[in-house]
Amino acid sequence: MESAVTSCRHFLKKCFVTIVLAFLFGCNKQKPLDIVQTPGTQSSYTLQPRGIILSEHCKSYYEYLPEGYISSGSNTKYPLMIFLHGGLELGNDSTELYKILKHGPLKHVSAGNFPTSFTVNGQTYKFIIIAPQFTTSENSYPDEIDNIIEYTKRNYKVDASRIYLTGLSVGAGMAWNYVGKSSNYARKIAAIVPIGSYLHEAKDEFKINNGKAQVIASSNLPMWCTHNDRDDICPLSWEVNAINLVKSSNPSMHPQPKLTVFNAWGHEGWTQTYDPNFKENNMNIYEWMLQYHR
Repeated sequence: MESAVTSCRHFLKKCFVTIVLAFLFGCNKQKPLDIVQTPGTQSSYTLQPRGIILSEHCKSYYEYLPEGYISSGSNTKYPLMIFLHGGLELGNDSTELYKILKHGPLKHVSAGNFPTSFTVNGQTYKFIIIAPQFTTSENSYPDEIDNIIEYTKRNYKVDASRIYLTGLSVGAGMAWNYVGKSSNYARKIAAIVPIGSYLHEAKDEFKINNGKAQVIASSNLPMWCTHNDRDDICPLSWEVNAINLVKSSNPSMHPQPKLTVFNAWGHEGWTQTYDPNFKENNMNIYEWMLQYHR
């Protein structure tokens, strides 16, 4: 009888251990991302999700650190590219952060075809890329974007004279409205590349009015905008009107805003624009941005 009781106890003990281990491993499998909480550090990979709340409407972001970043000294500084996603890539927590990899420069990083460096005017550069994910697109959140920029400057080896802003659709509208918010914001940015910009002319949060245009123009901010000519969501006229307002606000603005119009239908343009092989005047957008600094 005692032997039977002992065997039963051993059986129950094994069952308990098995259940605990299954629970623990099951929980681990449910984590879609390996979130690391310490900014500026990473494993052998160059692309990392970060579950860090950067602002009220941004609860996580992706970080790309270039080859050699970890081993470089504290005095080595890197250009920073901030990528602002479109409305379909919104997310409420880190489980939806994967959407950031669908478009933009990180699409090419994750596919393994993003150049490790860019050479411009005889000098070689490697980007840090930060891609925050917003929870809503109800506003352009310029102050929150500024918080993200300042956070990045504090926590990464950023060359503050080479901070670039790019985005698609709503993210492009956010880029426009960040630099239009104040001259202080505009002068933090060395160049912007907005694509298929959401600049809804009936929404003050996104519309580029005379005041915003004057701020951008007075900062002499380099701008390269791209847009499909038959965009059925964000009409090309929104972009053209915004650019014309900027130009008329400062006719001597240098450089003048640049606009590339693709002969294409639909709300897109980012696939071509972010492709490192797409070039105008022998420069892709990354090389074009790196011409400029503050």
